[in-house]
Parts: sequence; structure tokens; C-alpha cells
Amino acid sequence: MPLCSGSLAPCQTPAIAKQGLKIIATFHSVPAVSSVFLGIDYGSKRVGLSHGDELGFAFPLPAATAPEAEERFSQIGREIGRLKVTQLVLGYPLSLEGEKTKRCLEVDAFAAELTKRFGLPIELVDEGLTSQAADALSGQRKPRSSQERQDQTKSGERDSRAAAVLLQDFLNSRGFSA
Repeated sequence: MPLCSGSLAPCQTPAIAKQGLKIIATFHSVPAVSSVFLGIDYGSKRVGLSHGDELGFAFPLPAATAPEAEERFSQIGREIGRLKVTQLVLGYPLSLEGEKTKRCLEVDAFAAELTKRFGLPIELVDEGLTSQAADALSGQRKPRSSQERQDQTKSGERDSRAAAVLLQDFLNSRGFSA
């Protein structure tokens, strides 16, 4: 049914007006999504990023691959603003036995900087084997040459797929699975 210009009220066509029919339209509002998550797979050169919300789906975003850390933080900040992120989910590199590793100290420092800059809550999530899971799920063939491997590494695609895997695991564990 057409809407009258400048109004949400339905227009009555001449045939309906002649019959004297009254049409009532009911609009149901969809509640806004209140939790928006940014998944982060930290690396000293590349930071994989992913996006998800309470609907239960995680999607990879372009990785922060700038040479300087300040530029990578700027990209993360742009994504936080663009997506209206409410919580960060950061991969934490525990050992297979669940123990802290040396890399955990780097991630702790990175998490502290994220908190200082953006003031959002951060959930640390075991990132064990997320890169391997991302490779298995991507369906991409293995690089045939060292140049092809380098190109894939520089783009940060694998890092962002890993961020999506860890964020999807987080969403599933919180009952947000689709």
C-alpha cells in the first residue's frame, strides 16, 4: 500500500475511498542491538579485527597493518566509532595447558593501551589455535610460493579471520549463537 508523501499514514486509493473501507497499518519496532563487539587478534606488526553483535555472527574486518603502532590504534579507533562498539574481545595467547605465555605480557600492555585510549570493557579470550581454525574455515588453498605467502601475511587477512573465529567462540559461549 502506498504511503502518502511526507506521512507514515497509508494513502487511500479512489477504489478504497468509494467503498468506505478503513485500513489500519500496524508497525512493529525492532529493538536496537545493544551489544556490539570488536574482536581483536593482536600481533606486533598486524592486528586482526572482526565485528559481531548479539545476533550471534562474527565477521572479519580489514586488519590494522600500518607500519606504526599509532596508525594501527587510529584504525582500531575508527572501527570502534564507525560500528559503535560497546565491548572489545581480545585474543589471549595461553599455552595449550592454559598457562600464561611470554606473549601474554605484550597482550597485557596492548590491553592497557586500549583501555587508556578507548575506555571500553575488554574480555580476554583464549586464542589457542584460532589461526589454524581460520585457515581451515577459509577454504583457501595454501600459498604456492614464498611471495604469495608474504602477500597473504602482509594483508592481515589471516589475522582478521582468526579474530572472527575467537569472537564467534566468545559469542557462542555467551549464548549469542545464531
